[in-house]
Amino acid sequence: MPCRQQALRSRRLHPGLRLVVTAGLLLAAGLAQARALSFAEALDAARANDAPYRSAGYEYDATRYGVPIARAQLLPAVSLTASSSAVTGSRRFPNAQNQEVRTPLDYTAPQTSLNLRMALFNFEALSGYRQAEAQSEVAEALYRTQGLDLVERLASAYMQTLLAEQAQQLYEAQVKSFEMQAAQAEQRLQRGEGTRVQVAQAQATLDVARTRVVEAIDLLEQSRSRLERLTGVAAATTVPMPRQHLPTPLFPERLGDWLEMALRQSPTLQVQERSREVARQFARRQMSGHLPRVELVASLGRNENDSTNAIGQSTFIRSVGVQLSVPLYNGGGVDASVQQAKLRQAQVEEELRKEREAIELDVQRHYQAVVNGEKKLASYIKALDSTALAVQGATRSLETGLGTLSELAEAQSVYYASARDLAQARVETLLSRVRLMLRAGMPLPEVATEVDRFLVAAPAQTQAPR
Repeated sequence: MPCRQQALRSRRLHPGLRLVVTAGLLLAAGLAQARALSFAEALDAARANDAPYRSAGYEYDATRYGVPIARAQLLPAVSLTASSSAVTGSRRFPNAQNQEVRTPLDYTAPQTSLNLRMALFNFEALSGYRQAEAQSEVAEALYRTQGLDLVERLASAYMQTLLAEQAQQLYEAQVKSFEMQAAQAEQRLQRGEGTRVQVAQAQATLDVARTRVVEAIDLLEQSRSRLERLTGVAAATTVPMPRQHLPTPLFPERLGDWLEMALRQSPTLQVQERSREVARQFARRQMSGHLPRVELVASLGRNENDSTNAIGQSTFIRSVGVQLSVPLYNGGGVDASVQQAKLRQAQVEEELRKEREAIELDVQRHYQAVVNGEKKLASYIKALDSTALAVQGATRSLETGLGTLSELAEAQSVYYASARDLAQARVETLLSRVRLMLRAGMPLPEVATEVDRFLVAAPAQTQAPR
């Protein structure tokens, strides 16, 4: 019998309510099939799927090959040359009776040569090798920077998804509360204790809440789509976080420690520092245009029939020597190149100073955001406790006939608004915490572990409305 009454009641639902119920059922079915991802798992999936991050990895691998390429200029170069020529012709000469004699000349002339060349003093090649090493370090720091950027983008998408999930839950809970109030208003009207105006107000409040549920579902789908594009995991959900909790204390606690950490291990700062070394080695490489080059030259050769006078003879030659090359004048191009390289080096120095100042400002800004955010969280939790007590008081007043449904609806609206503000504050505090760790150059696994630790922090004691 109760099932039959429930079926009859569902048939009488407003079309808009049926739409909300249908969307809620579909979403619930999707959540049953979705898999909750911790932030660490989401980061592993994003590192394997995100195109900009993978592209930076390939660029880093390609740049590293510049080191052995530059080193090759300092190592011995050995070459083998072999050739064989087929010679066809004739020889004419007078004999003892002064008669012309012609003899054919058909022979082959094989030649083999093994050559070695090695730099003994090549300042340009040495500077080029050191420049390639510095460029490889720049590529590594850029790759780490892309990893930090990936974490920041993932944290934003992950937190927005988590916030959208909690917003949907809050709106659905609010709809249930307003449905009960609408039913109570209808019952009071039937008993002659209420008015049609109260029923209409309760129904209007309920319709607005249902509209917000639909909007929350749409926002949740958009957030999940963004998270899926980053991780490549379809229908992924976030790890549920307690609605009221205080985060673990920030470590280290002092701002000076965070600044020191950032200046020591920030990848963006390391990019500029390594770029300065690249510019310095480039300037040294340009100055090598004034310096001589000394090379060791050695060869080993074997020739057969190398001339018409040596037919049937073989020649075996070994040679070892030193070759000196001294630049004298090239029109002033070396001096201009040196000056240009020095100016670029000065430019990199200023960019390094600019980056250091920017990092210090970012660390200070995010540190203050984390500290103030934790204070806001404590205040929002207390506010949520107060609004929960207000809902309980409005409920009891209504039960004793001293309150109205409008007062109860207002108290509940304030409570759910406080709950949403608390969820928003937690997300903003966590994102500031993530950005602080990223500016400080913390390793990616450590940042992911800290985020997961924040999400499962011990809940604070908060009263819930009845």
